Amino acid sequence: MVETGGFLLAALAVFLQRDAWAAVPLSAVLVAEALRAHPQTGHPVTGALLTFVHLVAAALWGGTLVHVLRARSRPLLIGYARLAAWLFAVVVATGLVSALLLVPFSDLATTSYGQVLLAKLVLVAAASALAVTARRHLKRHQTPRRPAGIEAAVLAGVLALSAVLTVLPAPAQTDPSLPFAPPADGPVVPAATRAGEIGISARASAGQLVIDLTAPATGERADERYELAATFADPRGRSRPLKLRGCGTGCFYAPVPWRDGTSRVTLAASAEGWTGGRAGLTISWPPRPADAELREAVTEMKSVPGFTLHELLTSNTTLGLGNAMTLHTTGERFLASDPYGSGTAPVSTRLPDQNGHRRIAVAYPAEHLQLTLTLDDDGRVLHEILAGPNHLITRTFVYPELAEGH
Repeated sequence: MVETGGFLLAALAVFLQRDAWAAVPLSAVLVAEALRAHPQTGHPVTGALLTFVHLVAAALWGGTLVHVLRARSRPLLIGYARLAAWLFAVVVATGLVSALLLVPFSDLATTSYGQVLLAKLVLVAAASALAVTARRHLKRHQTPRRPAGIEAAVLAGVLALSAVLTVLPAPAQTDPSLPFAPPADGPVVPAATRAGEIGISARASAGQLVIDLTAPATGERADERYELAATFADPRGRSRPLKLRGCGTGCFYAPVPWRDGTSRVTLAASAEGWTGGRAGLTISWPPRPADAELREAVTEMKSVPGFTLHELLTSNTTLGLGNAMTLHTTGERFLASDPYGSGTAPVSTRLPDQNGHRRIAVAYPAEHLQLTLTLDDDGRVLHEILAGPNHLITRTFVYPELAEGH
């Protein structure tokens, strides 16, 4: 609305033969476009300033050229030639920086925005070549009307392509952040780990993967304070980077076409003020509910009169798995403090057997908590890994008959 009003007021000023008055509404047009254009969306201050300077220089370049051609004055052409060199440098410099903010090199030739931008750059290069030709004509005391006229036509083409760019979505904007994670479609396969001081919990469901990062103190942390890069390897070993989208504070979403078998996700996580690092998740697809196995494990553990628990606890995996602790307890007492002690969980799924033992994953998404349990033939827990927002706990269970070698 501001731009439309500015153009109308400028036209009115020209109609009333008050050309100088048109400068004010046209300046408002430039400011409004700087606030509306693509670069400011990701870089509010820098992007708007770049667009404003770019538009001012481009308007002076094209407008002055048209005025000089109409005047047909050699001294005016000479003065314009000096000015055009500076204007060209400003237009190209600000245009290139804006393009780098908007379009990754990998998307330059594969997206509509990148292709139109390349066409615009070709026309700008052609206009610069024509400007150089016109300058040579001036040095030879010739009137450079023909190359200058073609230059004006080419700049009109540049203007047309610029108009097209304003309505095309920039590659950096094609995957904007989501207000929240998409809901799971069907059963879920949970996975969790820790990278340095950052807790990682993931939920794999049909066609998607949602990953939550949690630092020891969340408080007023903003989305951009968490950073995550992910590489996906399918069961056949084919690897590719995942295109992640934000879905809230510390939340990242990626579409993933899961294949039957075991897929691996390699992560590099960081959060401002905390130690990050690399970590890996294993996703076994398709989901296989493990409610019965979880109930069986809880029932068997409640009947255990006593066992020895060896535990490692760490809040920073870059320092190792923590110091070892040993505890003698009963099954019922242990279950009273463990999340799955009731025998139920929001999410439970079977994992591939390991060394002949059954494994299940139990998750509590609201608490960003997940446990991986390895069960013996009787259904008792042999090994447990608990990944939570602030700690990674590794537990080994030794029962009396195992300790005696029977």
